[in-house]
Amino acid sequence: MSNIKEFKDEKGNLLAHAAIPDSYTIGGSLVNKLQHEAVPFFITTHAIDAGRNIMIFGLSDEMFSTYKNQMLKSTLKMVPGTIWDSIRDFIEPEEYLKEFASAMSQMNLKEVATAKLPSIIGQNIQAAYDNMIAFYNNAFEIEASLGTPVKSNNSICNSFMVKYDGKAKSGADCVVIAGMDYKGIEYYTTISMAAALNPLFGLFGGSREKEKGGSKQFGHGKPCDVIDWGAANKFIVIAPKQYEEEATKDFLGFVATFNMDQNLRNQFYQGISNRKQQTVQTSMQMAQMANASAQRLMQSQQQLTQTLAQNSAAMSNMIMDSWDKKMASDSRISQARSEAILGVNTYQNSYGQNVQVDVSADHVYQNQYGDVYGVSGNAPDQELLNKLNWTELTKK
Repeated sequence: MSNIKEFKDEKGNLLAHAAIPDSYTIGGSLVNKLQHEAVPFFITTHAIDAGRNIMIFGLSDEMFSTYKNQMLKSTLKMVPGTIWDSIRDFIEPEEYLKEFASAMSQMNLKEVATAKLPSIIGQNIQAAYDNMIAFYNNAFEIEASLGTPVKSNNSICNSFMVKYDGKAKSGADCVVIAGMDYKGIEYYTTISMAAALNPLFGLFGGSREKEKGGSKQFGHGKPCDVIDWGAANKFIVIAPKQYEEEATKDFLGFVATFNMDQNLRNQFYQGISNRKQQTVQTSMQMAQMANASAQRLMQSQQQLTQTLAQNSAAMSNMIMDSWDKKMASDSRISQARSEAILGVNTYQNSYGQNVQVDVSADHVYQNQYGDVYGVSGNAPDQELLNKLNWTELTKK
């Protein structure tokens, strides 16, 4: 007999609810780790019937980002707190599900059949899709406020499951059924400072294509800079072949009722909101620094113009001097003209090459790609230099 059970972790914290027969031992865990910008934490739950050797698992929220635009991907090195584990190459939904099923069952699996997944999301696919769209619309508004135009190429919500045949290490024939509430979106954006500092909110505007039954096209649209893809929930049952009918019935009852505890889900949404706020604050701080640097550069250019005018008047007076005096000061005048007109100083980079930088720069730095930047006024603090991966150069 199945009834709704509370799945808790070892500390007694309530994680989820789902229907499962009394013969199963149940439990779970909270993985309190930022897995993706949209996944502040996730849960795992299990139900084990030791007598029949049936194992059922339910896992929440997992997302990945695939960067098709390598230039955009390279800017992530400048972004504090980038979640590198969430960045991976795109794989097809069916391959993603089989990868999960193989890892959980530790078997070589053969696909037998495919069907719709009767999960809560699968039974309310339109609402799930609308919720995903609302999330990205909100993030799109944030992107727009930061000056980053982004458009979607394609999007998908699809709940499906696959039945596999497998063989346990003991040689016994087994049945494995895995399913997931798959979701994803493709988008492209114009590269800008805001985009470089704020790749989290790769969002969309424009037309959208909804796929409820699985899309062979998703993940291959053009134009496309980034693909966000993953699963709201993943499920699996592993059982001896002789208990296939009973295991399937218990599994479908579990899937149809599985949901994260509402209080925990509210904390999940709050975690996403907090992460967004942190990212926006970082973007605004970097933008302010860029504006301040531009203003200092403008002031330095005005000072340089005045210096050039003064030097020009001085040189006119020198021409009026006697020939002997002119010859005696010729080398000095030549050097003064070079510095005044070119307005540069010479530095040596890490490759042993000479580079010229505006004289207005009080400090000169080189980044990991060999690009050189001059900074006027006080030197940036060491923490910022470490984040930018800048090394200071000395004047030659």
